[in-house]
Amino acid sequence: MSSVTFENDFFGSLLDMAESHIDVHKNQHDRMQKGEEPVIELRGNSVSDDSWKLLINKAIEQGVRSPDDWKKFNATRAKERQKPDYETYLRDMCGKTVKALRRSRDKDGQTQQKRTQLSQQLAYFDRQNVLVDGSLWYIANTDDPRPKGVSEKQWRAFEVEALKRFDNDPTYRTLNPGVFRSEIHLDEKGEVHKQDVAVWFHRDNQNRVQYAKSKGIHDSLLKLYNGNEDELNRRLDLLCDISRTVDKTPGKTRSDVLLFRDIESGKQPTEHYTQRERDNREIVLWRFENIHALQQVALQVAKERNIDYQLSTVYETDGQHQNRTTYMAARQAQAKVKGYKRAVYADKKLQKQINSVYTNAIGHDPDPGLSPLERVNEIAVHLKSLKEEAQKLQDQNEREQQKLDQTKRQNELLQQQTSNWQQFRLLLVNIIEKLWNLMFDRDMRDDYKNNHQRWRDSMTAQVDNQMHKMIDGKTKDQLHAPEKGGNKSEKTL
Repeated sequence: MSSVTFENDFFGSLLDMAESHIDVHKNQHDRMQKGEEPVIELRGNSVSDDSWKLLINKAIEQGVRSPDDWKKFNATRAKERQKPDYETYLRDMCGKTVKALRRSRDKDGQTQQKRTQLSQQLAYFDRQNVLVDGSLWYIANTDDPRPKGVSEKQWRAFEVEALKRFDNDPTYRTLNPGVFRSEIHLDEKGEVHKQDVAVWFHRDNQNRVQYAKSKGIHDSLLKLYNGNEDELNRRLDLLCDISRTVDKTPGKTRSDVLLFRDIESGKQPTEHYTQRERDNREIVLWRFENIHALQQVALQVAKERNIDYQLSTVYETDGQHQNRTTYMAARQAQAKVKGYKRAVYADKKLQKQINSVYTNAIGHDPDPGLSPLERVNEIAVHLKSLKEEAQKLQDQNEREQQKLDQTKRQNELLQQQTSNWQQFRLLLVNIIEKLWNLMFDRDMRDDYKNNHQRWRDSMTAQVDNQMHKMIDGKTKDQLHAPEKGGNKSEKTL
């Protein structure tokens, strides 16, 4: 979610615009992308143009005398009423607003923060001799999460385009008629933003020109609503309703969101408020209309660029304006708090993981009195003992496996030997079976008695013949069998 931010007050500084701005921020180009300019002018002028001259030209448009006209007019006045210079003339026209600022600063019960802000605005006036209304416009904050798939270069280009279009938006132009210089600043460490400066001189019914921001805002709002004062009062009354009940706690729906929901739904206020209450709400309504216009422009540009730009509808801060020093201190404190919260979260997550490992490894929950380090040490000792025990079991298993392998080999050898014996025995039985009838032949019986050697030679030849017939070639090779008929004497048996 992104938050549109609009800051406005009499803190406009001519030294924070154009070339002087570039010089002040020349060492803050950390986030600038290749091809970007540090400052983009939005009103057709150059960064080298003199801001003071641009201010005077705008003041003249609003009814202030030009330096030459003022000299002529000043010369016609009584000597005691003549002004010493043009700057004094401008200061005097800002006098009514400056007195109001001083009264607000010095009143009893004023907060120190508000008193400091008012003092700073008055200091700007003393340096510049005129009240310069400064505005800062952001379509996102540095801390806002970026949409997925959008590079830093694409995001900054989107911001630049949205702020360019906003500067030409009819609503913005109507509500800010006194802007005399408008720029987009890309050369700071923070987010890309639009910065403009304006003056609010106003000619009253008696043709007198005075600095009157409140009157200028009233006229601009009335012009925005096409001169319909009833519509202006309806919106002011709706805003008064909301202001009585709104909860500005971070996370709650913002007043501007509630207001435009009521406007779009056609809701009517609960009552008609006094003119004083309405007047007090005019600058708030002016701010809300400006913010709403910027939001609509940003949403349109994001849609055209396929960027998932989503607007926050809730309060992200307490809504209090902070100067640079206070803001930077708050950011640093916020960073420390975030760092601390991340550390606490990581610590809790780590302790939870340690406890889970402890329970799974040891079999029971850890003693609450043990520190995380002691729990880790117990886990390490337990795992070491398990490793040693596992090693012992592995060694024992390896020894038993070796014994099993040895027994298996012996069994296989015995089985092989037994198998050879059985085969040889079967061979002898088969031979005896083949020679059985021959053994009881009459001639063979006579030879057995009378010429036993002859009997043996004949029997040897018959057995050798049967062995060659019954034994396969492989076995013959293993037995180194001689050629058939190679046995000529009893010695072969």
